[in-house]
Amino acid sequence: MKGISISTEVIFLAVIVTLVFLVYSMSAPVIYSMQAASIFEQTKSFMLELDDAIQSVASQGKGSRTSLYVTMGAGTLEMDDELDSIKWALETDSMVVSPRSMQQIGHLTIGSNLDVRAYENTTLGLFVLENQHLKVHFSKIGNESSHQVYNTSDILTGIYNKDLDEWMDLERLEVSIDSNPDSMNGTGYTEIVVEGDTLPRGQVKAHMSTSYSFLNNYSVTFTLESGSDFLIIEGDEQF
Repeated sequence: MKGISISTEVIFLAVIVTLVFLVYSMSAPVIYSMQAASIFEQTKSFMLELDDAIQSVASQGKGSRTSLYVTMGAGTLEMDDELDSIKWALETDSMVVSPRSMQQIGHLTIGSNLDVRAYENTTLGLFVLENQHLKVHFSKIGNESSHQVYNTSDILTGIYNKDLDEWMDLERLEVSIDSNPDSMNGTGYTEIVVEGDTLPRGQVKAHMSTSYSFLNNYSVTFTLESGSDFLIIEGDEQF
């Protein structure tokens, strides 16, 4: 009976250790998620405080200054002279913010995967969508109040692949309805849907009015998502 008793205690101890390990393994992701959420909220409060300090100093005139203590729990804080901005980034597997989402609080932009720029190159007369992988050029054609004659092959003018450090081979991109050539020509304009430097996605939309009897008016939207190395092209009927 003594031998059986010792064996039973050893097995019981092993079961306890196993259960404790399983509980820890199951709770660890929750703990990490809570830690990331806490760091995120603390940093958001700090960034809002920093923005208030910047606005206060700016309103006081030349030579004004103030002091602000910075304590970062995690992540990196960077200053971008080109964009005149301060950026904090935290890499985490926790779903603190929904992917490719964005929220604006005053001058503070909050989001996940915000690496897209959508802007107009006034020197070249182009619209540009850009992320860490691609820089895509589109023709600036007319505007909402002044439509211009164009062919759908005029919209996309070039794609530069940053990873390969080269322009991609692109003779032309044609958009048509039912492969009918009449649907490729007409009047309209192109536009950037939302301009900005820290966007979850960038979009350029082309509006077209044609003589094609089955579909006179339609639009084509070109979307570059953050982190993507490809374009999404979608067509839609307009009324």
